[in-house]
Amino acid sequence: MKKHILIMAVLLLVFICGCAFPADSTNFEFSISTANITSPLMTSDVVNGEPVDEVTEYPKDAPKLVAVGILNNAPDDTKVRFVWNYITDDQMIYEVEMNNEGQSGIYVYSTLTIESLWPDGEYSVDMYVDNRTEPDATAFFKIR
Repeated sequence: MKKHILIMAVLLLVFICGCAFPADSTNFEFSISTANITSPLMTSDVVNGEPVDEVTEYPKDAPKLVAVGILNNAPDDTKVRFVWNYITDDQMIYEVEMNNEGQSGIYVYSTLTIESLWPDGEYSVDMYVDNRTEPDATAFFKIR
């Protein structure tokens, strides 16, 4: 009986290690960053590094769309990625990545422009820290 328990324990340990460390460890990335993004919102503009207002809906002829969030607890060289989505058609429409340049506790933002009218519908902007696969924050808005 003790021999079976020992074998099960060893197999469990091998399984756990196999899940934690993939066979192709050359592409394995692990992040323990405490950085995060809070207070996501859409605004009509950013002045002196801060949003001037909060917008939930833009007109079709808006000159630009601006997504902001506050980057907290960010060590040097923290990457922030903004992914713009057109929810109505289930499309990713734009993606941009930036570096925090050693700053934390600041607003980070992304601006999107278009040379025609924006399509009606629902949109979102996902904000990611470093290489995370789940967004740290998401801002939602509509265009009418």
